[in-house]
Amino acid sequence: MGKLTVADANELLNKGVITQETLAKMQQDGLVSTRTKRAERYMQSENGNWVTPIFYFRGLNGGKYTLKMTELRAKLNEVIEKFTVTKHEVDKEENNNRKNSKGKKTK
Repeated sequence: MGKLTVADANELLNKGVITQETLAKMQQDGLVSTRTKRAERYMQSENGNWVTPIFYFRGLNGGKYTLKMTELRAKLNEVIEKFTVTKHEVDKEENNNRKNSKGKKTK
């Protein structure tokens, strides 16, 4: 049997099918993922390079995420999303910059 995604489990939680304690037990037993996979996010550095902010727990060594760790990661992802863009948005911005720079004379 495969794992439920975090999104599926949260939907069950929101609908009242399972409780927070049940969700935590299911994650502990490996029935539900503990992390969500998101599109990589980018922001531009001062010299124009695109960089990716990364957050991880050092020293986990194969251990499992706790409920508080998952909650912290979700809140940090909200902040990261506020200040960054996706690869699609990066490509769109770079294409616009190329279109705008055609025919301009530079010294």
